[in-house]
Amino acid sequence: MATTQHPTPRSTSPGRGPLLAIGLVALVTGVLTGCRQATPIPDGAEIVHVVVSDSEVILDPDTVPAGDVYIVLDAPMNGSLSFVERHRAGEEPGPLTDDDLERLARGDTEGTAISGLDAGGCDAGQRAADRGKSGPCGNVMMVVVAEGQYAILGGAAGGEPTDVPPMGVLTVAP
Repeated sequence: MATTQHPTPRSTSPGRGPLLAIGLVALVTGVLTGCRQATPIPDGAEIVHVVVSDSEVILDPDTVPAGDVYIVLDAPMNGSLSFVERHRAGEEPGPLTDDDLERLARGDTEGTAISGLDAGGCDAGQRAADRGKSGPCGNVMMVVVAEGQYAILGGAAGGEPTDVPPMGVLTVAP
């Protein structure tokens, strides 16, 4: 019995190969640049500017309304900060009590949730491109706050209790 060979089907669409290649390049480029996309602060957003030194954290303003707040690390350019809120097992994170703030000032982070922003790890060009934005090389972080008090620490929190970073207190009005 003789076998019949059938020709392999080929596309008759002219230019499909180059379009496919362009599509793949666009997809890969989008994925790679999407990993480093920084997000600008929305117009009209509540903003707190932060300056961290070895001895203090300056917040401007130090009182804001409840809701979304954008924390902007103005100085140092390659510094870091930690945002601290109360968090107990079975509870949603929220404002710190006066006792929490006193314990935190001594380096005790028990019962807190800590998030942070680290502007280091990027080169000067990346930091400049993302300045005023949130993202991997930006100097902005967004937090959601309710009425009460929250701490902003200069540097990273949660180290040795003897390594107490400077602290500023953000007051949230109703």
